[in-house]
Amino acid sequence: MQTKSKFKSKPAEGAYLTIYLSLTFGIVLSLLLALIEGATIGAVRAQAELVADLGMDSIFAEYHRELLNQYELFFIDSSYGGSNGGIGKTETHLKKYMDYNMNPETDLSVLGADTLLKLSNPYLELEEVSFASDNNGAVWKSQAVQYMKAVYGGDLISTVQGHLSTVNGNELATRDIAGELAEQKSAFEETLAEKGIVEYSSESDEGYSYKKVTDISDSLIGDGVLALAMPKGSSISGTTINKTEYISHRIKTNQANKGVGLHSGAPVANGLEDELIYGEYLMKMCGSYTNKKVEGFLAYQLEYILYGKDSDVSNLRTCVERLLALRAVSNFIYLNSDSGKSAEVRVIAAIICTLLLAPELTEILTYIILAVWALAEAVVDVRTLLDNGKVPLLKNSSDWCLGLTNLFDKELSGSKDNANGLSYQDYLRIFLGLMDKKDKVLRSLDIVEMDMRKTQGNENFRIDQCIDYIKADFGFMDAQGHEFVFQKKMCYE
Repeated sequence: MQTKSKFKSKPAEGAYLTIYLSLTFGIVLSLLLALIEGATIGAVRAQAELVADLGMDSIFAEYHRELLNQYELFFIDSSYGGSNGGIGKTETHLKKYMDYNMNPETDLSVLGADTLLKLSNPYLELEEVSFASDNNGAVWKSQAVQYMKAVYGGDLISTVQGHLSTVNGNELATRDIAGELAEQKSAFEETLAEKGIVEYSSESDEGYSYKKVTDISDSLIGDGVLALAMPKGSSISGTTINKTEYISHRIKTNQANKGVGLHSGAPVANGLEDELIYGEYLMKMCGSYTNKKVEGFLAYQLEYILYGKDSDVSNLRTCVERLLALRAVSNFIYLNSDSGKSAEVRVIAAIICTLLLAPELTEILTYIILAVWALAEAVVDVRTLLDNGKVPLLKNSSDWCLGLTNLFDKELSGSKDNANGLSYQDYLRIFLGLMDKKDKVLRSLDIVEMDMRKTQGNENFRIDQCIDYIKADFGFMDAQGHEFVFQKKMCYE
């Protein structure tokens, strides 16, 4: 016989709660695991970004110390003191720094210490670089101009602009008094020859003769003019170079390393003001005849930048000739504006033409004597400049040095230093402002290579191996196989 319980069975109410908590816990656990996974990925990405940043900072910290010391600009020498350089070596340096920062356990002192992220870098490429010599030196020039703008004001640039305006307005750099003199002499002597007059040595009672005029003009034009213009007791450097060893030749012959040029956002230094600022940078960093650079290879560096000859003496001679030409135009303008001096010359010309039985040629001879006088005064001017004196661009009567008596006695000694005039350095500033932009930058980079190669450990220095800007592509991977790909850019500013 079966006995029925007097109690009815009831469902277990706690089971509902267990099921609910189980479902909820599963959801929370999934969320928690997702958050942990996301945090892990974020941590790995953060570490990857940090490793890339530290690597880029490290290679940009390897700027060339001697280049900074002498030229106050920042560039990475991708040869690192070796004979060859380029992107590959810099990429290797970057990889080395990144490997170190990805594996800090190599420096941990605790035995068995390890990093949980296990970051690796299977992919690295320097996609873009800018070399100093890119775009005919535009990268170097841009950094130099920005440096000058940061540390110097604009007063000096305004002064140079004023000098250039005076030079251009009076054709001081384009007119050729020596050429005009040669033409006038040729015309004068052809006319005399037509009249059967071939003897020019007859002198007046005052000692004037056409032969003396021609002798003076011949001495003022030609190879001997450098010795004539040099101060007494001065010496000239005999240093020579092989121009094929430097960057201007490598660029001309397409043998230089090439990057992307000025990167996006880099300032372009190409206007007149930038040209004058770069000229002032060269005045600050390079030597010249009156202001030699102790560390320089060439003694007359600015003269090389201006004229690009293969020896100090050739560059100085060309500079002296250019100075003489400019000063001759300025002096000729003054002589024609001074009624007393031009009248004195006209009297002497009339006396000489009378002796030659050709009074109708007085005006031509007047022009010739004025040009010779202007050139002779120019010799005195240049000697004054080379002796650290000053000469104004345009003279007045108080600035004039050489009298007609000195001229006919061939006595070109003496000088008149004008404290308010321009120095030799000021005239170089003007010439730099007038010269071709491309030649200016490339020859200045030649000078940089010459100077760097004089220093220990930089015997093979090349400016086209020096880097200013890098764009790098990075590929990282963690222990779980997650990949992180991104790009970094960095430059000197």
